[in-house]
Amino acid sequence: MDVIEVIRDLQASHHGHRTSPRLYERYIPDRSSRSSLGFSDGRTARTLPGFPDPGHWVNQNFARGDGWRIQPGREGTLRTLEDNERAVHERVEAFGSAVLRLLEHHHGPAAPGRAARLQGAARWIGREQQAVPRLTPWPQQLTAVQGFTLAALGWLVLVIAAIPWTVGMKARVLTDHPKPILLGAVALAGLGAYTIHRAGPRLMRQSGRTIALTGAAAGVAAYLVMQVQGPVAGYFFAGPFELYEREFSDGCLAASPYRDDAIQSEVAGGTLVIRPISGDTTLRLGPAEDGGTHPLRPQDRGTREVLERYGCQLP
Repeated sequence: MDVIEVIRDLQASHHGHRTSPRLYERYIPDRSSRSSLGFSDGRTARTLPGFPDPGHWVNQNFARGDGWRIQPGREGTLRTLEDNERAVHERVEAFGSAVLRLLEHHHGPAAPGRAARLQGAARWIGREQQAVPRLTPWPQQLTAVQGFTLAALGWLVLVIAAIPWTVGMKARVLTDHPKPILLGAVALAGLGAYTIHRAGPRLMRQSGRTIALTGAAAGVAAYLVMQVQGPVAGYFFAGPFELYEREFSDGCLAASPYRDDAIQSEVAGGTLVIRPISGDTTLRLGPAEDGGTHPLRPQDRGTREVLERYGCQLP
């Protein structure tokens, strides 16, 4: 009975913590009042449609009131709730003491002395894991929907873990720096696996519809990540030919002799050489490197004059 009583006290403290803020309201002060309470006289601000309670957080934040006060007639209730809330620490201590007495009643008193008493309580409290596991266990046998959801989540983890490999290949650094990329992939895979391990059992205990929707969402997300990561990494770590097409051929040079279908191009000594079939001035742009992040810029005076003539933006 002692445990039940202190649990009720704790519930009262929790109720006070959640309820006491709702006893306040927005109001319109009566500025002509000469009450000793100042502007506490007045009328409650109109509540917003769909929220009739003046203490609802929507009304407290958005109602058109100039003042803030305790709802009339609820001062005593507020004091009670605040007293319950402030007593939470004493009630937690009382709950712990009641639990220790309950353990001693069922398993015998611990050895005398404060240190020995705590050791005895810890010995019995440690056995709670046998009755109430700390982690929700996985189902002994997965249904078809549960198996599909688990497979979709695993697929999502794998495609996310593959992002460092994709970036490394597009940036041309995979062969030079394999260890950081491998560590990044392993870290992402480990984090995803740990998340599934912790959240999976609780998910598997949801309704079949919730599990199916989660699996479908995970499958769609995995497919999108798999399809998008290559083009996105390629955009940021493009080669010289892709950069030329993006910066010039598809823009200012689209209608010129330097468009894609009217040129011959090659990379020589870190420079992208563009030779138009028409015989016009040869363009030399750089730096030309695979997986580069720097924009192409003219390497000689003739290239700069051609780009300026066609209205290309240059630094």
